[in-house]
Amino acid sequence: MRIRRARSPLVSVIVVLGLSMASACGENGTTSEDLPVDETTSPASEPTSPGGETVFAGDERWIAYQTDRGGSEGIWLVHPDGSDDHRIATDLSGEQLLPDWSPDGTHLAFTTRGGPSEALFEYDLATDTSRQLFACEHPCLGDDEPVYSPDGTSVAFIRALAPFTDAGPADCGLWVGDVATGATRQITSNAQCLREYQPHWSPDGSQLTYWRWREDASGTTGTAVFVIEADGTGERQLTDWETFAGSPDWSPDGGWIVYSTYPLLAFQCCEVSNLFQTRPDGSGTEPLTANDTENLRATQPRYTPDGAWIVFTSVTPSSRTLSAIPADGGAPVAITRSGIYTHGTWQP
Repeated sequence: MRIRRARSPLVSVIVVLGLSMASACGENGTTSEDLPVDETTSPASEPTSPGGETVFAGDERWIAYQTDRGGSEGIWLVHPDGSDDHRIATDLSGEQLLPDWSPDGTHLAFTTRGGPSEALFEYDLATDTSRQLFACEHPCLGDDEPVYSPDGTSVAFIRALAPFTDAGPADCGLWVGDVATGATRQITSNAQCLREYQPHWSPDGSQLTYWRWREDASGTTGTAVFVIEADGTGERQLTDWETFAGSPDWSPDGGWIVYSTYPLLAFQCCEVSNLFQTRPDGSGTEPLTANDTENLRATQPRYTPDGAWIVFTSVTPSSRTLSAIPADGGAPVAITRSGIYTHGTWQP
């Protein structure tokens, strides 16, 4: 099976993993590419279940997400009931992508593109200001995919390193940075950016989960979910390559890892994508959705902080919207109903 290539982040930087991605390191925030968008589109005011019941009414927490609805990729906030939808981090030029909440819900880490620097920033909700988290100096080519540690003191991310060749950067890997001091350390190394994607921490901070891409000499492709110790040792594969698993996230109680099939980063169209949960040792896998057509896909899952729900991106031929499904299974609930909403993450 051949990949449907996605447009990349960090424009004109590299070809990653045999994918035509112009990213030094990763996840494209441009999941709205080639979709018709109404710039005036707004979400439904009250998300409802298939039975018509109102869900999340009056919930004052925020869901951070990414969209190009304002003319360029940016980070926006919306309440779970679909209200007060607005853009943040407007003090920065260029694009802002891939938001992740701090454990106390007061800050967001994200990636920037196309401004003075292509690096990781942290947004402070109280002051409505942003600051760069970590310096990216030679041989650093770019940083991507930031995620806070459970205690909020560190951020795991992907960094690409020079020299840059026809095959891509010399190295890409998982790094961890100290939020307070800006000090960084490398925990994995991958030649030519054959790397980890979309890392997320275990709730005790001892491990990380992510996915990898593989393509053999015959052109057969596959993706699989992995777990590794936080010091970069003991990598374990949880899913078979043939399942095309990706975009994993760890449940707050540590008991499950949710993932999607045919992750949207690699497969922008034309595949059937569903959500599954598996135990951190790869056992007890359970389906959460049962889509049977490429016209409705479930991808980019993230647990809510209480572990009761999983927020995900619902993909149709004309939209990418936010939905939620009970973590123990059940009918999905639409949070937004049209337009472009991706990479949703619920405020602690």
